[in-house]
Formats: sequence, C-alpha cells, structure tokens
Amino acid sequence: MSDTEAKSGNLPITLATWLFILDSSGLRVSDADIRAACDALSGAGEDDDVAALGEALVSAITAALGGATDPAAVTAWLSTQLGADHIGTEFGADRVSRVRGARAYMFKNSLPWMACIIDRFPDGTVGPHWVMIEQLTDVVTCMDPYPWDDLDEEYTTPVVEFMVKWELAGSQSIHFVR
Repeated sequence: MSDTEAKSGNLPITLATWLFILDSSGLRVSDADIRAACDALSGAGEDDDVAALGEALVSAITAALGGATDPAAVTAWLSTQLGADHIGTEFGADRVSRVRGARAYMFKNSLPWMACIIDRFPDGTVGPHWVMIEQLTDVVTCMDPYPWDDLDEEYTTPVVEFMVKWELAGSQSIHFVR
C-alpha cells in the first residue's frame, strides 16, 4: 500500500481508522494484535514511520476479519471485539429519523460512525464504498479513511446526495453505543 494510493472505500482501512479513534478514546478491542498496533501508532514519535504502523494495524484487522466484508459479518466480528451491547447498526426506519438519529449520536458521543454507500469509483465502476462520517448537518463530512499517509481523502457532500447513496446500499451503518 503506497502513501499516494487511494484508501477510500476499503473496509479494513476504514475500520482501522475507526478502531484507532475508539482506542484513543479508551474503547479497546479484545484482539491483542489490534491493540498492540493501536498502541504502536499512539506512541509513535516524529521519527517513526507512521504509514508502516498504520499498515500494521490494517494487516491486523484484515487477519482478524478473515476476509469478511458483509456488513452483518463485520458487525458480528465487532460485537466480539467491543461487546454486542456496544455496536449499533441503525439510526431509524425512515430518512428523517435516520438523519435525526445520526445527528443525535454525533452530538452525544463526539465519535465518527461508518456507513456503506453506493458510489462511483475513479475507474467508472459503481459499488459499495465504506466511509466514516465525521459530521452530518446540511452537508456530510466524510473523514479521511487513512490519516497516516500523504493523501487527504476527506470530502463533503450534500446531505440529500449522501442519503440517496446510503439508502441505495441499504442504509447500513456501524456505530459505537455507550
């Protein structure tokens, strides 16, 4: 994985950043290899190769997932890592309640959440794409899925456009429940 290679949409990469943010907030996973990779990143100094440490975290997550990409399988795996009571997958039954639920979650928790959306990739193909949501107001801010490289992939999109892409993917989300 190169520092200039796009990481956006890749589930293990997005999970790595999300789990690192949770770990930094004191919410640790049960997998010892993932915890050790998070510790290495947290303790990195300016002379350390943070891109390599980030790759180690992605590798640990990829190994622990065992190839799972289906949202239900990923949710089940996360439940074993963080506790079933701490993994949420829904914000509401309709668009209005989903937006309200996501906004309330972000206000209460100050933590990002993950959503699977349908998007067009640079090669012209269309398919599922994992994003981390940092803010949801009249626009949606999708976080850089891999902050340890030299490629800034944060972007904003109008909330209506995001909602359509999210709904096309089945409104699947993953968030931490306190």
